[in-house]
Amino acid sequence: MSDYVLFIETSSESPLITNPGDITPEWLTSVLRREGALEGGSVTDITMETGSTSFSTTVRLRLTYSEDDSGPERLFLKFSLPEYPGSIREQGAEVLFYREVAPRTAGPLVRCFDAVFSPETHRLHVLLEDVSNTHFSQPASQLPPTRDQCFGIVDAVATIHSAWWEHPPWRLLGLQQPDQQMIDARIADVRDRTGRFVDFLGERLSSQRRAMYRSIIENLPRLYTRLLDRRAYTVVHDDIHAGNVLYPRNEDADSVRIIDWQTWHIDLGPKDLAHMMALFWFPSRRRELELPLLHRYHERLCASGIQKYPWDDCWADYRLSVLRKLFHPPWQWDTGHHPNIWWNHLERVWSAFDDLECAELLEA
Repeated sequence: MSDYVLFIETSSESPLITNPGDITPEWLTSVLRREGALEGGSVTDITMETGSTSFSTTVRLRLTYSEDDSGPERLFLKFSLPEYPGSIREQGAEVLFYREVAPRTAGPLVRCFDAVFSPETHRLHVLLEDVSNTHFSQPASQLPPTRDQCFGIVDAVATIHSAWWEHPPWRLLGLQQPDQQMIDARIADVRDRTGRFVDFLGERLSSQRRAMYRSIIENLPRLYTRLLDRRAYTVVHDDIHAGNVLYPRNEDADSVRIIDWQTWHIDLGPKDLAHMMALFWFPSRRRELELPLLHRYHERLCASGIQKYPWDDCWADYRLSVLRKLFHPPWQWDTGHHPNIWWNHLERVWSAFDDLECAELLEA
């Protein structure tokens, strides 16, 4: 982890932006020239429109240049608030992604012009292309994407996964492929957190589910031997849902863009689809689209040249990922998420676990 923080700290070529007053024509001119987005002229004027999210301030920028059509007309900047929660790893991950992973990932991403993180102040900024003319976002809600949007998301995820399939950038995170010691530590962490979660819920969690949690945890040493195998490891977003996607206004001319990469890490590819469908979709929608989307994902992997990952392996990894997602609501509870979030996730993921007969995994 120390190597990771050192990388973030020493790789900055730009000052950290912490408020709109730091955004100057001179700074933008320097950034755009460095990134090859501005060959002649310079930024002479900036129009700003500010907004906010739970953890950051956002600024939409409209630029004027000394020479017409010199560079991008619109940019999007976000910078973290002083009270931005989470560890240094979580805070710096998005900056690391845009600096090191995105440039080597041909696919459905938004172009990044600048990304800076300070481990001393635990603050960051990310300067992105503003694609609002060609893409739109869905407001945060429980409403799932349309069928066409779902296939667009899966195509985008498969493209990104293919770029790093079985050669993910472990070194960037100061990590290595899990060994037995790491697996044992994961199991101990899950056992402790889930035990406290089950005790907290008490009779609000059925006796059947309490017993199943115990059985799953007892079987984790065997189930998690799959994680010692390098097959299907890749860069995963780990928070794929409707709010982290930009949809094309013209589906014939453009494709989905995946945004908000602060949770990215390295894991089995199907885990992203389990997160999207098992955690976020209510049963009727998931039952309708789950298999078609998984087949589409597998077909896209094969079309990209991945030939040693048969459908049966993809399906097995998806079911295991759904089982692993049973531990997501306990993590959300333990880290202070609102019950309206983790309670709905808990109900939906248990429904997926039952529908896919994941209890069979305990009998193998």
